[in-house]
Amino acid sequence: MSENIAIFKPEKYVTGQSMCMEDYHFIIFHSKPPKAIVNGNIYSFRKGSLISLEPGACITVLVNEKNNTCKYIAISVKKEFINRLGLESFGIETLKFYRFENKYCNYLLDAINNFENEILVYGNGPSLMLESLEIQLAILLIRNSLSDNIYLDKNNELYDDYIKESIVYMHKYYSGNITIGDICREIYLSSSHFKRIFKSKTGKTPYRFLTEVRIEKAKEMLKDKKRPIHEVARLCGFVNQGNMSTIFKKHIGISPSEFRKNHI
Repeated sequence: MSENIAIFKPEKYVTGQSMCMEDYHFIIFHSKPPKAIVNGNIYSFRKGSLISLEPGACITVLVNEKNNTCKYIAISVKKEFINRLGLESFGIETLKFYRFENKYCNYLLDAINNFENEILVYGNGPSLMLESLEIQLAILLIRNSLSDNIYLDKNNELYDDYIKESIVYMHKYYSGNITIGDICREIYLSSSHFKRIFKSKTGKTPYRFLTEVRIEKAKEMLKDKKRPIHEVARLCGFVNQGNMSTIFKKHIGISPSEFRKNHI
C-alpha cells in the first residue's frame, strides 16, 4: 500500500456481501471466479481478465458452493490520482470505462511486481522511485481499461483498419515526441503510402490530424487555471510554450492564455 495505490491478494472471496467502491478498483483473475452482481446485473467473468470498476460501482460475489478459494489480485487507486493521470496522459477529465471486463498486457503484471518489490524492500515512504512506479502502474491500468473505440468518431466506419490504428496511436501517444515514422512502423506501412491514404480518407494530413488532437487535449487542460501553460504544452506534446502558442493561435484564432481567460 502506498499513498495512492493499494494491492490485495486475498486467499478467499467475501461472498454474499455488497461492496461499493469509493475509488477506482481493478481485479485481475488468475483462476475462474464465481459469478458476481455488478450494479444490479449478474456477470460471469473469465480467468485471465481485468475487471475495471469506477467509483460508485457496487459488487457482490455470489456464493460458490464448489470452491471458495481464489487466485486474484485486487488493486485500489485513489480517484483524484488516477483522474489527474487520465487528464495528463489521455486528455480525459473524468475516466469512464465502457466495459467491466478487459484484456491486459504483461507489462501490467511487471508493473505490479515492481511496485510490490519497491515497498517490500524500501518501504512506502515518500520517494521518487515509488512515485514513478505508482504513475506507471496507474497509466497501464488506464490503458488496459479504455476501449480503443473512444478515440474513433462516428465517421470512422468509413476508414480502413490502418487509418483506425493510426488514429488510436495518435490519441494514446500525442503527449510524446511521436513522428509520422513512428506511426508507420506501428501499422507497417511506408510513409508515402500512409500519408496518401490518410489524406484521402480523412481529408487531412497525418501531421494536421495529430496537431488537432494535441490542441483539443490542450483546450481541456487549459480549463484548469492552476496548471501552468508551459506544463500544458509539455503534456500535450508541443516543443515548448512558445511553440504551442503559435500553433494554438493559428488553429483557434486566440492564444492559450486568452482561451483560458474565456473559459474560467
